[in-house]
Amino acid sequence: MRSLRIVAILFFPVATRSFQRCLSARASTANYSSLGSLLSLLHRCKEVDQLYQIHAQTVASGLVRDPFVASELVEFAAGFHLLESLNHAFLIADWIGNARTFTWNAVLRGYLKTSTPLKVILVYAHLRKRGIQVDSFTAQFLIRACVVSSRYCEGKMVHCHVLKMGFSSGLIIQTALLKLHGSFGDVQVARQLFDRMSYRDSVSWNAVIAVHVQKRQPLEALWLSCAMINENFRANEVAAVSILSACSNIANLKLGQMVHGYVVKNVVNMDVFVCNSLVDMYCKCGQLSTAHQLFDRMSEKTVVSWTALINGYTENGLFESALRLFWEMESQNIEPDQVAVLGILCTCAKSGYSLLAELIDDYVRRKKFGENTVIANALIDMHAKCGNLGKACQIFNRMRKRTLVSWTAMIKGLSIHGHGRAALTRFIQMQREGFRPDDVVFLSVLHGCSHAGLVDEGLQCFNSMVKEHGIAPGMDHYGCMVDLLCRAGLVAKAFEFVESMPFKPDSVVWRSLLGACKYHGNDALAGRIMSVILELEPTYSGNYVLLSNIYASNSQWENVLELREGMAVRGPINSNPGCSAIAV
Repeated sequence: MRSLRIVAILFFPVATRSFQRCLSARASTANYSSLGSLLSLLHRCKEVDQLYQIHAQTVASGLVRDPFVASELVEFAAGFHLLESLNHAFLIADWIGNARTFTWNAVLRGYLKTSTPLKVILVYAHLRKRGIQVDSFTAQFLIRACVVSSRYCEGKMVHCHVLKMGFSSGLIIQTALLKLHGSFGDVQVARQLFDRMSYRDSVSWNAVIAVHVQKRQPLEALWLSCAMINENFRANEVAAVSILSACSNIANLKLGQMVHGYVVKNVVNMDVFVCNSLVDMYCKCGQLSTAHQLFDRMSEKTVVSWTALINGYTENGLFESALRLFWEMESQNIEPDQVAVLGILCTCAKSGYSLLAELIDDYVRRKKFGENTVIANALIDMHAKCGNLGKACQIFNRMRKRTLVSWTAMIKGLSIHGHGRAALTRFIQMQREGFRPDDVVFLSVLHGCSHAGLVDEGLQCFNSMVKEHGIAPGMDHYGCMVDLLCRAGLVAKAFEFVESMPFKPDSVVWRSLLGACKYHGNDALAGRIMSVILELEPTYSGNYVLLSNIYASNSQWENVLELREGMAVRGPINSNPGCSAIAV
């Protein structure tokens, strides 16, 4: 009964009004007693109001009692793909009582096309309650509705129903179930379904490859691609995009070039999606000149094409080239979407140019992107990284809707500018407003405590993360705590903290501790730490420079000479030259 009540609440108010219009409509000149003339009129029906008039005449003439006529009305009403006509179709189908499965499928298909997938699930529950028979097409619509509405629990229930009703042997249903589990990140179940398929087509291969790519398992996706080709399935445009995405994820240029060659030889239609994937792949592999050549040769360029190349230049540190490309896109009257704007905001944030940040902020405001929460979050991050903390605070304070990302961006901005207490205040305010902190927020707060020298607050925050929120600290969290203790001069306590870590500390943590030993003159501990660091990174020059400086600060020149001679014996030492930049 509960499902019936839900259906009634959702469908009754709008659909009943249209139903009443049908019953109150008057006949004009035609007589619809003839079934043939009725069907002819239905086929010529172009507007919903005309359909309501025809329905009214079938009620007046009694033809509506014919299941065939009623089913035809339902299917035509559902075919308009309007929510009001679909609700009307539902009421007619429900009134018939013995409507065909095909008729109900028309209603379900209509709700999917009107972007109301939840109603597909509710109608199916209604059908099950009334014992109405369904078929494999019903299951397809239902699986798709669960994916679109992001309802995995209901999707699992549908999977069980499919197994019970005996629809699971069909290839289309198997592929749909594979996509269902894959879209919710359950790769294990999706792979089991694929492995148990007695027959596979190109669609099922493409689906399982895409699942592994989306779950950041590029090597498995590439292995499946090879297996697909070995079974004489030629990769189409969809598969090519997935395979190139896998190559991008591992930044393997040689493999990407091989896939490029295969695509040129075997993919008939090198559409814009394939070309975009090629541009992205070469950008991720650091081959910007090749990516730009491909981009220039593209006959059709979309905003995605431009965004892929812009992001490529940004990721490779060529911020000015990225910005020039963005303005060139603007000059060609290609309207940037949210992703493109986010990309250029990221470019400005990484460049650190405050004047450029103001220019982009003005552009975003003129284009009315600033009202978007995601864009506003990126603006806060950009202004904070470009040194304009006041502007970042203004944007945050003006936001009507804040997310956890908004709070994280604001707290991070305060932390990197040394306003540790302000970051803690925002952190407390965030929790009072009902947001549950995650590991990223805690990392930002710990950074703020470290830069502001708030030892007790930092320790309290770290303990709260573990004990109250059940978040396991990562290497970055431990690194922040070590840095916090070292800045406060608690070197021995920091060393004990490192030794108590549940996993092996990395070289960054040890170097932070070594730097504190140098500053506070703890040579004995510095020697122990250095031996550990050299085991982890024997060829990194910074380690030797740091230890040499420790010896030199204590006038231990013999140790300095011995260390330098040891560097010569060990062979080549990696040394990255330092650099700085100013905006003029």
